[in-house]
Amino acid sequence: MGLNTNGIYKFSRNPMYVAYFICFIGMALLTQSLILLCIVVIFQISAHWIILSEEKWCMEKFGESYKQYMKRVRRYI
Repeated sequence: MGLNTNGIYKFSRNPMYVAYFICFIGMALLTQSLILLCIVVIFQISAHWIILSEEKWCMEKFGESYKQYMKRVRRYI
């Protein structure tokens, strides 16, 4: 399987993490839960570190094509 840069990946390199964040922040706001908001912040910090690790792996696997993709498409939105 190659590098997918089509569809939603034209707008975000990590659309799944963006969707999770939007859903979780929405739940925290709807429930007005400070605890849930704290969990969302912790999740986002953790997700960011995971994303950095995944990007390193992608650079090793896909090389220059991934570096060019990184220049064209933002990490989040």
